[in-house]
Amino acid sequence: NVVVSGGGACLGPTDQAVPDVLREQVEAIIHTHTPGWRVKVLSPSIQERAICNWLGGSILGSLGTFHDMWITKAEYDEWGSAIVNRKCP
Repeated sequence: NVVVSGGGACLGPTDQAVPDVLREQVEAIIHTHTPGWRVKVLSPSIQERAICNWLGGSILGSLGTFHDMWITKAEYDEWGSAIVNRKCP
């Protein structure tokens, strides 16, 4: 299954252009191994798609455990990009 969200999912001549093209392309790949399988692409309305990433970020930021994953500048300076794998396994 594929969930399409974010502003990039709003591109195209119709509101279903991106989900339809994505479904066709993924099915073309899958059908080389498993002919006949269908891919389900879920896509909210175009108005919701434009703000889905902000909505998800808002929900994530409000979780009580999210502060454990924060990376300070000092931590990043000390560990570099490897700190991401340490704090967000």
